[in-house]
Amino acid sequence: MMSIRTIFLCLAAACVSFGCSSSLTPTSPSTPTTPTTPTTFGLTGQVVQAGTTTGIASAALLLVDTSGNAMTTASDATGAFAFGTTLASGTYTLQTTAPGYRPSVAIISIPATTLLVQLPLLGTLPVTTLGVNITAPATMTIGQTAQLTASVVYTDGTQKDVTSVAKWSSTSPSVAAVSISGVLTAFSAGTTAVSASFQDVTGSSSVTVVSR
Repeated sequence: MMSIRTIFLCLAAACVSFGCSSSLTPTSPSTPTTPTTPTTFGLTGQVVQAGTTTGIASAALLLVDTSGNAMTTASDATGAFAFGTTLASGTYTLQTTAPGYRPSVAIISIPATTLLVQLPLLGTLPVTTLGVNITAPATMTIGQTAQLTASVVYTDGTQKDVTSVAKWSSTSPSVAAVSISGVLTAFSAGTTAVSASFQDVTGSSSVTVVSR
């Protein structure tokens, strides 16, 4: 019978021959993750009578997101309103109503700057486009360029610059051609009519090109 010392020596020799290693790999403790908080925004503004700075008190505002979730608020004595600070970024529909005024429905994007909601009085005609005014030189010389401007005129007397979005054209491009941004370039002597169209209205101006 083998002695205990002999058995120990055999085991030690086997460990040297075949390689003894531990299958356990030390692991570092995992770092707990901190849940991210979704970014939210607020929305403030004022409800006023159209064409004025007069605030409308007690106007009812309904804000609806694309999933149909709705929030409501009302304007204070000065027409100011606020929708908390829990709005996620995205597109919303804002409906505003007040007694004696025509309701308003607008599509807005959050985040948004302070809104100005204008409500026309009941019985007033809706504001429509009346025409387009063009600012252009009456006379140019060959080789000269000029930046034209276009402003749409509304039935309530207000105007809006539409130079960058109007559709420009020239009846005689060989005399003077106009770019999509309203830059007019004179090429030869003659007269042309330059037009700017915006939505359903158009304005024009006559330009004469002369030699140097």
